[in-house]
Amino acid sequence: MIFTEIIFYIFSSILVLTSLGVILFKNPVYSAFSLISSFLTSAFLWLLLQAEFLAIVLVLVYVGAVMVLFLFVIMMLNIGHEVKTSKYNRIAPIGLLVGFIIIGELIALIWVRSDQFSVTSNVVSDMYGNISNTALLGSTLFSDYIYAFEIAGFILLLAIIVPISLTIRSRKGLKRQIVSEQVNINPTTRVKLVDLDSENQ
Repeated sequence: MIFTEIIFYIFSSILVLTSLGVILFKNPVYSAFSLISSFLTSAFLWLLLQAEFLAIVLVLVYVGAVMVLFLFVIMMLNIGHEVKTSKYNRIAPIGLLVGFIIIGELIALIWVRSDQFSVTSNVVSDMYGNISNTALLGSTLFSDYIYAFEIAGFILLLAIIVPISLTIRSRKGLKRQIVSEQVNINPTTRVKLVDLDSENQ
């Protein structure tokens, strides 16, 4: 038990440091690597809590797909340079204030409800001791939270449809450049002289 607590505190400290690195690093690439490290340490903490399915999903989805995509976008856009603006300096005190409020609420919640959490976890473990975490998560998700799950799926569907509709170039009335016609244009016919009648006539 003592060894598990030591491992928990070590990875919790790493998680706090990497989370701070996400917002403190001015280089976007370093921030992305810090976020990947925080995801990996969070997955290890979930393994300590015997939530293997959530840990695997976190590593596969966020680290393996989303963050790799973010890194590709950051490197392709070449935004690795440090950006210093006065706008961030004006917003920083507000962000610090909100962060301290959230930290205070979490500490108060853990301090007040710690006994209730332990009792609830013992009751749940006694009721569902023979059911795996994945089966319990699936039954809860598709029974008690089925409407929220369907709404989340619909929102993700919209997130797929909208970018596709924005990239369609065959819509009626859409104005865009035709690069092939611009390149193959004949210089002799680029300017056309037209005779116009004068106002006196």
